[in-house]
Amino acid sequence: MRNLILVAGCCASTLALAGAPADKAIWEYTVKDGDNLWALAAEHLSSPAYVPKLQVRNRIANPYRLVPGSILRVPYPWIKQTPSDATLEEVSGDARAVNGAGKPLNLAVGQKYPKGTHFKTGNDAMIKLRFVDGSSLLINANSDLTLQTQVYYPSTGAIKSQIKLDNGSTGNSVIPNILMPSRYEIRTPSAVTTVRGTEFRVNASEQEDTSAEVLKGVVEVKGKHSKVDVPAGFGTLSSLKDGPSAPEELPPPPDLSSLADLNQFNPPPLEWASNEHAASYRVTLNGKKRLAERQLQAPRYYPSLPGNGDYVLQVRAKSRSGLEGYDSSRSFKLQAYPLPPLLFTQAGGAQLRGQTLPLRVNATPEQPLRLQLARQPDFAQPLLEQTLTEAEFKTNLPEPGTWYWRLARLDAQGRPGPYSTPQKVETKGWLSRLQQSTPVLAGRPYPITRARYTLTLTPMPTQDAKRQPFSLSSEQPQWELKALQALPAGQYRAEVKVEGEHGYLAKEEQEMLTLP
Repeated sequence: MRNLILVAGCCASTLALAGAPADKAIWEYTVKDGDNLWALAAEHLSSPAYVPKLQVRNRIANPYRLVPGSILRVPYPWIKQTPSDATLEEVSGDARAVNGAGKPLNLAVGQKYPKGTHFKTGNDAMIKLRFVDGSSLLINANSDLTLQTQVYYPSTGAIKSQIKLDNGSTGNSVIPNILMPSRYEIRTPSAVTTVRGTEFRVNASEQEDTSAEVLKGVVEVKGKHSKVDVPAGFGTLSSLKDGPSAPEELPPPPDLSSLADLNQFNPPPLEWASNEHAASYRVTLNGKKRLAERQLQAPRYYPSLPGNGDYVLQVRAKSRSGLEGYDSSRSFKLQAYPLPPLLFTQAGGAQLRGQTLPLRVNATPEQPLRLQLARQPDFAQPLLEQTLTEAEFKTNLPEPGTWYWRLARLDAQGRPGPYSTPQKVETKGWLSRLQQSTPVLAGRPYPITRARYTLTLTPMPTQDAKRQPFSLSSEQPQWELKALQALPAGQYRAEVKVEGEHGYLAKEEQEMLTLP
């Protein structure tokens, strides 16, 4: 028989350690003016037959005359109860459910699931259940969990919930009930129970080891031969052989303050300060739904996101002993699309005679570009902003000097995406000697270390097998046009692959590029 470890709120009664323990929990009811045992039985007890037993247990002389303010001790099994369900509040990824007979169930938000339902989650998946008293259960990725006893006490709003966790991890938030403590229990190769408002996590491995991490409140962790009280901010590791360890302080939340609020690159390079208490990190990423759950060895994460939008990154450190700490959360926005265009420009900037700026751009009426012109490279005060729809463009600069220009693509609503890197241009007199510069095709630099940029041009149409893709690599996002002169004129599909340190990888699928 498995050794059981019980984790209970600090006010819990002692539970049996083997088999199906008898429920010895007690509800302490405060007598009000006008109460009598028969009226209380009608309101709160499952049968009036319990009145004589309640009278004896509480040493009451007259069942019709109770002292206001006195305490009645009522065993939980005597209280009115009805079968209860758990309501699906959120689901994402590869998640499945079957009933007690093994028949597959549809997972739908708002649907109720009774006793006997078995849930299974795959990689990056999650299920969030809400119980009738407002308590919640979060089933994380790669978990197997079964709802066992599910009971509701309608006269007090409390619940009795027994859950079997075969493998994986859960997050639990139990709502306090001032009338009657809820009975909430998770059984792994150990059993975890709380009776009052408590937040804790349970992690069960296939080797039948269990960790309990307390985020709020105090719980008691009890094994066959030993027990420990675990306060908020501490956790314990349990095994069948050794029982629960002494409480160990949880790692502090990682510092995510260095992460940018706005990211214009996908994947965004999410890197945070190393935590000396951390051997690894558990990371979850949420958009409109849970997108990913990862165990990372280093304080960095490069997720490939589905598109522009708002995201939330949650990170917690995992200690060398295996306990996970408090979460840090950081919201950020991805605004990477539409991608900025590749630029036909000059390496290091261009010099002009006169004040006419000619531009060769990859713009069409169907794929317009937004041009900005400014005196400063930060474009805090653009002096010109114009939509381009033709491949050739000229504009007269308002006055001589140094100028900067940049381009952005427009989305279907006419809004610009990220702009290209600012390009410098200097105007000179007609008799001035111009410095020679190298014509290049330029992309945008990524904020990563040791980056390498590979441009691949695929001829269109791709059905012509004789026209093979052409690739160039560089440590900078620019490629000399003379290297492309050997290519036949026409349209090409351009792709820029960006590779960086620590396995960073991004691909920019550009629109058609026309080579003369």
